[in-house]
Amino acid sequence: MLQERRRHKELAPVNTREELIYLLSRASQLEHGLACVYLFTAYSLKGEASEGGLSEEEASAVRGWKRKLATVAVEEMLHLAQVSNLLIAIGGAPHLRRPNFPLPASAFPFGIELTLEPFSQDVIERLVCYEMPEAGILTPDRQAAFDELRARVGVIPAVAAAKHIRRLTEPFEVDYRTVGEFYHKIELGFRTIPEERLFIGPPEAQAKARYLDLEGTLVAVIDRASACAAIEMIVEQGESPSSTHPDAHFCVFDSIRTEYEQLTSAARARGVAFEPARPVVANPMTRAYDDASGATVLTEPAAHEVADLFNTAYDTMLLMLLRFFAHEDENEEELRLLARGTLRLMASVLRPLGEALTKLPAGAAFPGKTAGPGFGYNGDIDLLPHKASAWVFFIERLRELVARTCSLAGTGKYPPELAEAAAALQSVAEHLEPLLPQRFAEGCTPLPPVSRGRETVIRCERDGPYLVANLHALTNSKGETLGTRPALALCRCGGSNLKPYCDGTHAHIGFTSEKDPNRTPNRVDTYVGAELTVYDNRGTCCHSGNCTDHLPSTFHAAAEPFVDPNGAPAQEIIAIVRACPSGALGYAYEGTRYAGEQRAPAVYVSQDGPYHIMGSIALEDVERNDGASLEHYALCRCGHSKNKPFCDGSHWYAKFHDDDN
Repeated sequence: MLQERRRHKELAPVNTREELIYLLSRASQLEHGLACVYLFTAYSLKGEASEGGLSEEEASAVRGWKRKLATVAVEEMLHLAQVSNLLIAIGGAPHLRRPNFPLPASAFPFGIELTLEPFSQDVIERLVCYEMPEAGILTPDRQAAFDELRARVGVIPAVAAAKHIRRLTEPFEVDYRTVGEFYHKIELGFRTIPEERLFIGPPEAQAKARYLDLEGTLVAVIDRASACAAIEMIVEQGESPSSTHPDAHFCVFDSIRTEYEQLTSAARARGVAFEPARPVVANPMTRAYDDASGATVLTEPAAHEVADLFNTAYDTMLLMLLRFFAHEDENEEELRLLARGTLRLMASVLRPLGEALTKLPAGAAFPGKTAGPGFGYNGDIDLLPHKASAWVFFIERLRELVARTCSLAGTGKYPPELAEAAAALQSVAEHLEPLLPQRFAEGCTPLPPVSRGRETVIRCERDGPYLVANLHALTNSKGETLGTRPALALCRCGGSNLKPYCDGTHAHIGFTSEKDPNRTPNRVDTYVGAELTVYDNRGTCCHSGNCTDHLPSTFHAAAEPFVDPNGAPAQEIIAIVRACPSGALGYAYEGTRYAGEQRAPAVYVSQDGPYHIMGSIALEDVERNDGASLEHYALCRCGHSKNKPFCDGSHWYAKFHDDDN
């Protein structure tokens, strides 16, 4: 407490509502900007050793950094939501405006530039400095080491607050050196201004944690105590580790910095390069913005098109988020859908589009360099105050994005992440459209297909979902018919909260789509009988038990040979083979080899098990095992199969469970 009083004594007092609202608005700008910087750094990191410059072990470590950076960015958005609640509590409004990148070191008093750059030693050191704890938090020896790091980064010392500045009424935040000090200056306002006149905002207007999956974290601000608790949460989660927040952002970034140095040294000792980042240009933009200099304007048409999509989706997400923060007459269901749609745009649209951009060439002027998301800001993020017109605007924007994203994804010339984004956009639009006023809903045209043809196709996104185009039949074990649309993204990591649909969870749990080298080998066994020949490939089997449970005289669960082709009448064996969900079994009878059923394309979500695919749905760019059926097969949805994308029965051992399907 003594240290806290001393720290507060060093800061200029905050005595007016005007200054407190100003400081909170600046805090919103800072949290917003940091979230963008962290996401850009995460997108720039490679995902697989096949991208070059990484061993398999190093690639695993880099994927861990990517997840950690993304998690910190999400927590910065939590801080933004928390600051919005603080603003509303004292009569202010949510603030999502910010300058474009790059921002000079003078943009904020902590004296570090904010730029969008690919991961490097310089960048991770800068990130550590962004989240540097206040004086007195670190031990003297550790503080000395980090002072050297700050000097290397080139931190510009904050200007001390002069006495004549302290006497002015114009807000001016000149007297903080760290983000923690900034928030403690804000806390001074909540402690200094009389409580009975400070909290004038309606509590019901604040963002609710349950809609943002932040139950127990986002604080409802109703008085001085709750305001100070909210501020301490932000500080501890960012700069000051505690028992409640042991993995503060400072600690996360410093651990990445340390691991990066170790891996770099180890690679150098082996005489090889350690290259964790893609060759992304710094501060990529679609055009030169008036409020930013030093940006890189993308000239490659493909990258420019996707970057424009990213900016439009980002702009739409901010407008929806602002409406959610400053809602007026939305009911509970409308607030839930607004929050859910905003989160889907963050996790399943901006992320895949951002990843796609880092794989596209930046332009002829930047040989060997790739693009990236610029988070371009047009300055048009203002609250849409009228509910009906706001919702029409959101859905018009979403439908435009769907059409453009599907058009690009359907060409097959862009990274597969575009199809994932198209599926998420269609999902968000579909869930919001029922809330349109009737006169607008009647004019809506059907959503466009994501592929050039009309056939049903499944593509397995690397380390991502199943991207399904033009599926018309999706059912589950409860006998329910599930919603389909021209573009679907089905979960295959097992972690989505929207099963069977993808919600982007795969990106932050480290899901990998690689096959396990220790999987059951690909080998066809042939069993010749008196009337028919049975074929079996144990490497394809999903171990549903259909054959051994229903015809044990022919299919032996615990004996060899596995198949006795004379163990039952031929037609009974044929019926079992035809019902094999994995396509591991086949037969030849009277000179004809079984080629599958004649049925319409369909996907069935089995109980706590795989997706059963039927009707000759094409599975693009996936190597099949020998003898595997092309008409029906089983795809893993628990995320644990050794034979991905195909199910191998691992869901039993992983205890995979899905209440909804």
